[in-house]
Amino acid sequence: MTGADLPQQRAKVIGRILSLGFPLPGTHVDNYTFLSAPAFFDYDAIVVDPLALSQLVAGVIAGTAEATTFSDAPVRLTPAAAGDVALADVLLRRRDETRTLLERGGGVVCFAYPPEALGAIEIGTASRLPTAPVATPERPQSPALCPYFWLPTPDGVEYAPPFLITGDGTQAQVVDFQHPLAAFLHGQLASVSYRSHFDATGLAGGRVFARSRGGAAIAIEVPMPAGRVIFLPAMKSFAAGDARYAMSDALQAGIRRALGVIAEGRAPSWVAQREVPGVTERLAAVERARTARDDAQHELDAAEAAYDELARYQRLLWQEGALGLEDVVLDALRLIGFEVYGNDRENIELRMSASQISVFVEIDAGEQAIDLAPHYRLRQRIERSIERRSEAPRGLLIVNGFRHASPSQRDAEVSASLRVAAETMRYCIAPTSTLFAAVVAQLRGDDEAVTAYRAQLLSTSGVIAPAPPA
Repeated sequence: MTGADLPQQRAKVIGRILSLGFPLPGTHVDNYTFLSAPAFFDYDAIVVDPLALSQLVAGVIAGTAEATTFSDAPVRLTPAAAGDVALADVLLRRRDETRTLLERGGGVVCFAYPPEALGAIEIGTASRLPTAPVATPERPQSPALCPYFWLPTPDGVEYAPPFLITGDGTQAQVVDFQHPLAAFLHGQLASVSYRSHFDATGLAGGRVFARSRGGAAIAIEVPMPAGRVIFLPAMKSFAAGDARYAMSDALQAGIRRALGVIAEGRAPSWVAQREVPGVTERLAAVERARTARDDAQHELDAAEAAYDELARYQRLLWQEGALGLEDVVLDALRLIGFEVYGNDRENIELRMSASQISVFVEIDAGEQAIDLAPHYRLRQRIERSIERRSEAPRGLLIVNGFRHASPSQRDAEVSASLRVAAETMRYCIAPTSTLFAAVVAQLRGDDEAVTAYRAQLLSTSGVIAPAPPA
C-alpha cells in the first residue's frame, strides 16, 4: 500500500477534557470531583484518579465530606431533606455516562489503584452497582462498592484479581513507544509509584506499553467495543509550577493522539506571515465567493478547496497529532518528490523512485523541546527491520518543537539527548520549518533547492539547521 492509499480522514477537533481528582491545568481542561462534574458524555475524554474517588465516597458514607452535584444539590448517603441526592443515584448515573462516552468514541484515562472496596452503601441502595461483601462490626455483611463500578469491562474480565493485582513499586520502563500515551509516561518515569499491576495473559487485544523493572504490566490499554480505556500507573505526587503545565500538555497531547483528533484552537497570528506562494490570491477568491454565497455556492466551494490545498501547509509550523500534522507532513514529502509507503501511521517509509534507499519516518511535535520518545519508536522499528530483513534502513525524525512560538524565535527544537542519539545512530532530524521551506521552494519552481533538501534528508546524521523565514 502506498502513502496515497492511506485513509484520508476528516480532521476532528477535540472539545474538552474532564479531569476528576487529578489536577490538570489547561485552557481546554475542566477539573471537578467525581460527584460535582457535569455529564461525562459531554466531553471527549475523562481522566480519573480512583484514589480521590475512594476518599470522596468514603467521606460521604461517613458523613465527614460535603459533596454536591454540578447543579449544587447536596449528595447524601441517605437523603434527609428536599433537594438531597442519593449517593448511589449519582454513582449509577456516572456509570451510564461513562458507557455513553465510550460508545461515542471517547476515551478514559485511569490511574490504576488496588481493587479495594470503597465503602459500604446503606439499605440496599447499591443493589444495581457491582459490590463485594465486606464485614464490619456495625454491618456484618454490608455491600461494599467496587472501586471500578463506573467503568465498563472487556468481555470475560473484571477489574479485580486475577486481572488487576495489588503491588507497589517505583521502577518503571516504557516497552511500546508507539502507544499514544507512551511519551507522556516516559516523561513522568521519575514520578511513578505504581500501586497495582495487570495480568494480561488472558486478555485478547490488550496492549501493555509499560512494565515494572521486574516485568509486571503497569500501563495497559484494554480492548473495548468502542472508545479507548487506558490505565496508567499511579504517581508519587502532583507536579508543581511549570512542571505541572508541561505534564498536563504532554497528557493532553497523548489523549488527542489516542482519539485521532487535532489540537483545539485557531492558528497563531504569526502563521499568516509565513506565506505560501499563491495563498493570498486564493484567499481573495474565497472572500469574493463568500459575498455572493446565495448566487455562487459552487464557486465558493471550489475556491475554498483551492485555498485549503495550499494553506494547509502552514500547519507544518504549528500543529501536532495524526490529523493535525502527520497527514500534512506526508503530503509535503510527496510534493517534494518522495514515495510514501506504510499500512498505518506507525510504519511510514520513504523511498525515491530511482533509489533503493529505504527511510523509516517518525513525526513528533510539542509545546517544549522534543525528547527521546520518538527516538525509541524509531529505534524499535529499525531493530525489528534488522531482525526481519537483515538490513538497517535509514531513519528520519520530523519534529515541531516549541510549536506555539514563531520558528525564528524558537530555542533548540530537540533535547541534547535526542540530538546525540541521532548523531550516534546516524539518522536525520528535520524541523518542520525546513520541510515548509522545501514546499515553498517546490511551489516556486526552485528545483535546485528541493533536490538539495532531499539529499540532506538522506545523508544528514543529526539535526538539520532550521530554515530562514520564507
